[in-house]
Amino acid sequence: MDTGRYAKLFLSESKENLAEINAALLELERGGSDAAVARLFRAVHTLKGMGGAMGYTSVAELSHELETLLDKVRNSAVAVTRPMIDTLFAGVDALEQAVEAATASPSQNLDVSVVIAKVRQAGNDEKPETFTREVAPAPEPRKEQEAAPTPAPKATRQIRIDSKRLDTLMNVLGELVIARDRIQKAAERLADPEMLDAVRHASQILGNLQNEVMTSRMVPVWQVFERFPRVVRDTARTLGKEVDFKIEGRDIELDRSMLDEMGEPVLHLLRNALDHGIETPAEREKAGKPPTATLILTAERDRATVLIRVTDDGRGIDQTKVLPRAKKLGLIDKSTTNLNEQELVAIISRPGFSTADKVTEISGRGVGFDIVASRVRGLGGSLEVHTDAGLGTAVSMRLPLTLAISRALLAKVETETYAIPLTHVLETFSLSRPMLLESKGKPVIAIRDDLFPAIWLRERVGLPSPANPAAGQVVLVELAERKAALIVDQFEGQQEIVVKQFDGVNGSKTLFSGATILGDGSPALIVDASSLL
Repeated sequence: MDTGRYAKLFLSESKENLAEINAALLELERGGSDAAVARLFRAVHTLKGMGGAMGYTSVAELSHELETLLDKVRNSAVAVTRPMIDTLFAGVDALEQAVEAATASPSQNLDVSVVIAKVRQAGNDEKPETFTREVAPAPEPRKEQEAAPTPAPKATRQIRIDSKRLDTLMNVLGELVIARDRIQKAAERLADPEMLDAVRHASQILGNLQNEVMTSRMVPVWQVFERFPRVVRDTARTLGKEVDFKIEGRDIELDRSMLDEMGEPVLHLLRNALDHGIETPAEREKAGKPPTATLILTAERDRATVLIRVTDDGRGIDQTKVLPRAKKLGLIDKSTTNLNEQELVAIISRPGFSTADKVTEISGRGVGFDIVASRVRGLGGSLEVHTDAGLGTAVSMRLPLTLAISRALLAKVETETYAIPLTHVLETFSLSRPMLLESKGKPVIAIRDDLFPAIWLRERVGLPSPANPAAGQVVLVELAERKAALIVDQFEGQQEIVVKQFDGVNGSKTLFSGATILGDGSPALIVDASSLL
């Protein structure tokens, strides 16, 4: 049998089983019940069968030895000890490597004999039990009359499809949206009622198609989050720290492409929190904290965006370390004695900036936070940091639901049109002289009973200041808890835009997060709200 054609399917299903194995193994390490052992056994048994059917010897043999050991654990023939847990983790790591090697091109048979010997030895050891496992209660006897059987639910029909096909479909859909807008503008110019009616009907069909394609690309964040508990566990042990890791909002859905892109930034934030933020048990006890730190990864919907947040109860970002380093690098004035959160983010997001006392394998190379900041901006999102010295830090990534298509407000400055994502737009106003005031020497816009910083987009894009500052239109933009009044020359309405990512010029200002093509075929830059506030 030619197994090469099934290698991708095997790899996909193996990753799901390996994720289940790691999750159950972490539960077992925390003193999990017999249910965790049963989950482990089932997943390993499945991998053994799949590996054997594909002819992947190393996968099948290692899975068989792990299954044998887990069978002894399941039957209480051997005790669950810390060395055994470590052996199981090492076995799973080797199993993952064997799967990758077997599905590589050309296929390779990884030598797993050393790991197999360790697994066999663990099955022969008889040591006192050091982990307490919960035993599932016996089922209640069946009170005399059997209830009527519940009809089985109808099975859901599903198929596996390569995500690249969905990417291609979304790209084609994006081009259709651009073509639709151009046809609509042409129909409006011709003022042909029959053509306008046909365009409206086509737009409705395209809207339905867009909704179906975008829905098919939405996947729960746990598909990326599921690998982080193991990373946190291993990193914490390497650093000699005790951490209670929690994940909240596993079922929040994101576009598949967005989910793939955000995995690396989240990993950086978790490792940064473990290395820089969380203290050792001794340090925490000295500070009056419990020895075990709390690290939380959260996903939640906020209007048309998703908020991914990493929160720890560690030492917080120490300004006494950031300030001297920032002054030495010439990033701030020598007289500065305090930084607000916005200034703090700007400094620690600088490429190469680090306050680490020594370089480690985990952090301290100056390639952590700046990678997160640049990646998030490239995704059309924003980064927010809240920190309290001695109490902890929360870093939030605010991301659009999809990378491909979004709705934007089109605004003009002189001859150029810019797109402002509606996720950051609160209200729009016509600017008048009484609205323009000054506070602490800086221009502000008065809207009802509030004052907001005034930002002229023309100045940000390098054009001269307006001859009449009180002329133009106002966009009230919001980012997290910050708001500002963005002033443009005029509005050109709202439009669905197809986001085209681009890499900015090295060293240039990060004013734009991407570009799009308008209905008339002309390009427009997409304003990055986080660069304004």
